[in-house]
Amino acid sequence: MPRILIKNGYVVTVNDNRDVWPDGAVIISNGKIEAVHPSSGAFAQGNFDEVIDAKGCLVMPGLVNMHQHHWYALFKGLADGMLLEDWIGDLVFPLVSKLTPEAMRVSSYQCGLEMLATGTTCSFNHSVTVTTPEIVKAIIAPQAELGIRQVFGKELRCRNPRFTAHPLSLDESLAAVKEDVQRWNDAHDGLVRMGMVIEANAHWTSSGMSTEELILRGTDLARALDLRISSHIAAGTFSLEKGFLQHLRHTGRTDVRYLMQLGVLDEHWLLAHCIHCTELDLEQMAHVGASLVYTPTSEAIRGGGIAPAANASDLGITTALGTDGPMVDYSDDMFEQIKACVLFQHQRHLDPTRMPVECAVEMATINAARALGLDDEIGSLEPGKQADIAIFDMRRRHVGPLQRPLSAFVCAGKGSDAKAVLVNGQIVYRDGQFANGPDPQEVLREAERVGADIAKRAGLANRLTSLWPLRLATEPVTAS
Repeated sequence: MPRILIKNGYVVTVNDNRDVWPDGAVIISNGKIEAVHPSSGAFAQGNFDEVIDAKGCLVMPGLVNMHQHHWYALFKGLADGMLLEDWIGDLVFPLVSKLTPEAMRVSSYQCGLEMLATGTTCSFNHSVTVTTPEIVKAIIAPQAELGIRQVFGKELRCRNPRFTAHPLSLDESLAAVKEDVQRWNDAHDGLVRMGMVIEANAHWTSSGMSTEELILRGTDLARALDLRISSHIAAGTFSLEKGFLQHLRHTGRTDVRYLMQLGVLDEHWLLAHCIHCTELDLEQMAHVGASLVYTPTSEAIRGGGIAPAANASDLGITTALGTDGPMVDYSDDMFEQIKACVLFQHQRHLDPTRMPVECAVEMATINAARALGLDDEIGSLEPGKQADIAIFDMRRRHVGPLQRPLSAFVCAGKGSDAKAVLVNGQIVYRDGQFANGPDPQEVLREAERVGADIAKRAGLANRLTSLWPLRLATEPVTAS
């Protein structure tokens, strides 16, 4: 593997000391970080296969997207004006019924390309569909080919008296999870890891899609295999007729309290959204070591609210960030989430000190790695860790003067300012070009074709048109 020097960069290490070196250097050897230095001057000479001059650039750990759904990339723009509950019933369910392995494959490529091009080097892919071994391969293999690190959260669902359509019993579903873990965990030079998805919120349990036995036995298996468990928790609007509040009124318990009553909540659980978590919920999460995954733009665009991320962080909960998925908020840009985290937490608390930029950056790097149990491998720039590194051009016109570079870039820069991205010490993206995989333009065209076809077959052709009336190209424009 190549020995690489990154020099002259504004190096944000996110190490234990939180060292920041305005003229720093990073040396990469055998796929790992060999050294991180506060000065590039010592490396005028050296035995390197490649030297990356990062002058004017932010050099930082690759971003970690802790909650996303890859196939949502096919359906950007369709969800305008929908509350979460309507979005699930009127958009997600019809689309899910039309998904194919080919759709999963092309969307995995598209999602992986979008993430790499915006500085994300690792993601947790939360499965919300029923997957067969063929479909799991169609999801995992494309991103492995692109060279991005991934944790695939295999869903645990089963046939039961209220959910008769599922092809597998609980015993068979547990066996299927175990088989997928044995096949994929640590595959492709460690780029692939496996997790589990156990939906344990009131919506899923009230509908019969999840059961107490499934949650208990699934947690036992996840603990035995040391898998992280992702679950949507305390999300949705405050409608009394549907969603979170309806189930709260019927059951008299919050989602977190339910998991505590079952005795399953621990450090394996990644609780996504948590918009309506109470202070008691947060205290219980902190007590058992569960992590909170905040998806700020997803919650905002659906009108769901603002999750208590700052309060969770204050309690010592490992708090991370995710994008959710481009069918929700139309973006896989993790820098967008970092900025939104800062803005929305200040707005929630009417206090511009509640979420410093530095804390939000931690949520997208070392905190996310810690939530995954991978903080000894990724999440910071330190010797011995995997060389997952993102380099962003801070001299773009829209960024402007860099009086305080990190704050300026977080609030004015974009993920698309990524100049180079490395995973496992390999340069997988540089200056708009990808090192691996198919032609990105071909992928994009195929994703547009497949997405539009599925939407039409799902009876959602009306969602493909703009709310504005379309003027024909030949129609004259006249002054009023």
